[in-house]
Amino acid sequence: MFSPTLNIDGLWSGYTGPGSKTLLPHRMTVKMDIRLVPEMQVEKTSLVREHLDKHGFSEIKIRRLEEGYGWARMSVNSPYSKAMLKALGEFKVEVEVWPTIAGSAPFSMFAAPPLKLPFIVGGMGHGGLAHSPNEYLVIGEGGPTGGLIAMEKSFAAILDNISAIKDEGWFKNCSV
Repeated sequence: MFSPTLNIDGLWSGYTGPGSKTLLPHRMTVKMDIRLVPEMQVEKTSLVREHLDKHGFSEIKIRRLEEGYGWARMSVNSPYSKAMLKALGEFKVEVEVWPTIAGSAPFSMFAAPPLKLPFIVGGMGHGGLAHSPNEYLVIGEGGPTGGLIAMEKSFAAILDNISAIKDEGWFKNCSV
């Protein structure tokens, strides 16, 4: 949550065709991603190449698949965060406030100049094992925080609270 992560998304090697071939593989391919933390810039991911070279792994080829995106964060004390917390409190659910999310999404595209838009991440609902083969979302209302209908109502309540925020100063920064 507080350090960048180097994630292995998948790897493959050796003979994968029919029958068996008991030869040692001559090549291995790994798909990886780097999750950035606050104040870390996408350009710093080039340090992986430097690290590999320093430790004698210059034969490893790196092929960048995406440009990536920067970090973004909004204070829990912002009026938008408070609007979300107020809405969730109205539903009488226990709220977990995390200082940052241990994942990535392109929030920086909106939070950085020229837009400088506020953003929040959260809401009500019960799911599990995000981004795994058995990821799920509860449809029926019997879950610990309700189900799909309760989640939709919480999103409406969050938007209603946000609409009551008087400070629209951030809108001046938009390039609309």
